[in-house]
Amino acid sequence: MSSIINIRRDAAADCSRIMELVQELAIYERAPQEVTVSVEHFMESGFGPKPVWWAFVAEEEGMIKGFAL
Repeated sequence: MSSIINIRRDAAADCSRIMELVQELAIYERAPQEVTVSVEHFMESGFGPKPVWWAFVAEEEGMIKGFAL
């Protein structure tokens, strides 16, 4: 049985989950200390008055499973 994957532009509400995935990757790469940004800073830099990044997220059954930043 296959699930439908939905790709969409990110929203500010996605920042916490994206940061969770970033942390998971950093742990996998044995470099968790390299993640120095807070969720608040991450959200501000993407959704504040002068955004410096944007992303797409991949959702499966309403859960973000991946992203492209």
